[in-house]
Amino acid sequence: MTKAAPNSARRGLVFAGGAAAALGILPTVPECLAQSASAEPIQDIYAPRTKFALLIGNRDYPNRKDIAPAHKNVRDIKEVLEYYEFKVRDYRDLDALGMARVLAEFGAELRAAGDSALPGSVAVVFYFCGHGFQSSGRNYLVPAGVDPSSEKALSSSLRLNEDILVALPQRYPGISIALIDACRTDPTIRRGVDDFNQITAPEGMLVFFATRAGRPALAPISPDRNTFFAGALIDVLRDANGVTPIDDLFRIAAIECQTRVKSEFDKVKLTIPPQFPESTGNLRGRFVIRNRQLELRRGRPGKGAAVFGGDSSLLEQRWQVIQASLRPTRLIRLCEQFEKDFPGSEYEQQIRVTIAGARQALDSQRSADLSGDLFEERTGDRDYRDDLIKALRGDKDAAHRIALAYREGKAGVAQNTRRTEQWLRFAAELGNGIASWELSEIYNQSGQVGDAARFEKKALDLGYRPPPRLATRGY
Repeated sequence: MTKAAPNSARRGLVFAGGAAAALGILPTVPECLAQSASAEPIQDIYAPRTKFALLIGNRDYPNRKDIAPAHKNVRDIKEVLEYYEFKVRDYRDLDALGMARVLAEFGAELRAAGDSALPGSVAVVFYFCGHGFQSSGRNYLVPAGVDPSSEKALSSSLRLNEDILVALPQRYPGISIALIDACRTDPTIRRGVDDFNQITAPEGMLVFFATRAGRPALAPISPDRNTFFAGALIDVLRDANGVTPIDDLFRIAAIECQTRVKSEFDKVKLTIPPQFPESTGNLRGRFVIRNRQLELRRGRPGKGAAVFGGDSSLLEQRWQVIQASLRPTRLIRLCEQFEKDFPGSEYEQQIRVTIAGARQALDSQRSADLSGDLFEERTGDRDYRDDLIKALRGDKDAAHRIALAYREGKAGVAQNTRRTEQWLRFAAELGNGIASWELSEIYNQSGQVGDAARFEKKALDLGYRPPPRLATRGY
């Protein structure tokens, strides 16, 4: 069965029966119902059926810099991924040659599987627990047996983008996930050397860092405990309902991780900023993680429908109105009302994440001094509309992609300098350091020195370190 041509104003699926099942794609609500809810796009949702994972836990580091929980992290993450029917390869204490070898073998396995898989049906997870750092704008993962503070570390370590992420091939619009649990035992390491740099994720990829710039990722000293990042992520995945998209689960895990770290800091009276995981993504549509058990559960009536006499169609209609909303204030109001009308529904987690993201978007809109009309332009292609929905829910990377679309005249929009600047400001306020740096360069070129200095400093504060070829003001 083939996919019918989509309406240019919305992004919906018209797969039916066997075709949708074969692709692992979930049908949206009926066309007439979606149109009655809104003329805006509805995002495609994918449930990959072919799943692979590569897990590396490096505990053995010299000079008392070992990471005690690394092996337990690998065991526990393997267990939860196998529950979701991933085919898992797991390794411990790999040196540089060992890491390069298993990455090559894993990449070959993925390419072989990708040749026979349909788009959207493959999910890949890479997990690394060990030391990491950034130098000259590049992020590095440190093999076992190498002191991360030594001069040898730079030549012996693997580059995240150039050596790791490229080894995770993906057929559009599949998903590859990189979980970077790079922990440090010394919170006093000077800033700019050991912090990971902000990156732009390759297409089809979601990268989840254990911590953001300037915030140390501490590990318990016991081999019987998980790192705070891994522990939060494992618990969130174990409780996943098969409906909440993966990127929303990561937001929940980030908040849970921060809560746990703060509790530990309070016990020992540490006053440094608590660890807070940060993700960067470049996905089209949304992806959910399921196994056969959760697939069967999806066939049952949704929780919360009894509030309206068991009318689940009304619940779905209200949910689609929320999905299509492009005004943060309206989105928050719709979500809060949905919570009241459908308590305990299967969308409960998504509603809470959506409210938090919309509030962040609203605050960023106000900080950037932007009108809400910016978000309701009737323009752009499917990718633009997909990013628009995500940006209005607090996605800093989607906002940045919209800015680039206006700068380059792509994704169905014409080049527009003013719109480029507005969306860069919005992305920067959402936390995208790369967007903030690009905005500073625009202001430098136009002679707005004060604004250029302000957004350059903001980029550095957000964790973006430009390559050495780019001048800085010494911040």
